[in-house]
Amino acid sequence: MRFGVAFLGAAMMAGSGIAHAALPAGFTVTIEDAGVKSASGAYFGGDINNYGVETFDSLSTGVHSTYASTFGGSPISGTYSNLNVHKADQYGGAGGNNNYAVAGISQTGSYAIDFTTENGESLTYFGYWLSALDPGNVLEFYKKDGSGGFNLLGTFNPTDVIAKVGNNASGTNPYYGNPDGTFVGQNKDEPYAFVNFFNETTGFDRIVFKQTVASAGYESDNHTVGWWKSQGGNEVPGVPEPATWAMLIAGFGMIGGAMRSRKRISVSLA
Repeated sequence: MRFGVAFLGAAMMAGSGIAHAALPAGFTVTIEDAGVKSASGAYFGGDINNYGVETFDSLSTGVHSTYASTFGGSPISGTYSNLNVHKADQYGGAGGNNNYAVAGISQTGSYAIDFTTENGESLTYFGYWLSALDPGNVLEFYKKDGSGGFNLLGTFNPTDVIAKVGNNASGTNPYYGNPDGTFVGQNKDEPYAFVNFFNETTGFDRIVFKQTVASAGYESDNHTVGWWKSQGGNEVPGVPEPATWAMLIAGFGMIGGAMRSRKRISVSLA
């Protein structure tokens, strides 16, 4: 379900306090050009062993309690816990005809990805196609603590996304609205963007996708993992001053008083 502008604005403001800690200085975050739904291979020096991609297209739709991914046969393995997979619709699915992952929508509040690698090194890159941004979409990065647990490195939330893609007050921002197939132009009040995270210090070993607002969803696709050799994407436009957040939220949330609901899907295990 999506929310009217009044609720959405309040949720975005509240969402800025949901995150435990912003991403530390050791992270660089960029976005690809509007409509691009994958990472550039140039970031990995042309070495296909430096990265891998999970598209979810081989999975049945529904909730998978555990799913082990090799990200397309890469030297990186990821164990997904509590993963919910949907067919493409106006809210997600790169290309307009592929499956995507989602947290929330009254099915699963979150899912985790725990990484292991052939060389034992922590990852330094994560990228994903973020679609239909909602209030309450929170991404968390963790590092192993050496004793079987994890330390939270930081989080990435809706205000961080808006700081990258800008608002849509003019109605012409190319990052807003579904860019794919039969869904082109639908859901035009929410951002769609491929986001890159380059870790320059500690690396990370776990990622958690959380949806913290009831009945909304955190949609994503083309999960890309690896060790970067160069950085790319757009560093735009910088974090706005606090006084401008109301304008950004208004531009993000212009969906009137309309509400949207999503049909529940049956559960099936891989």
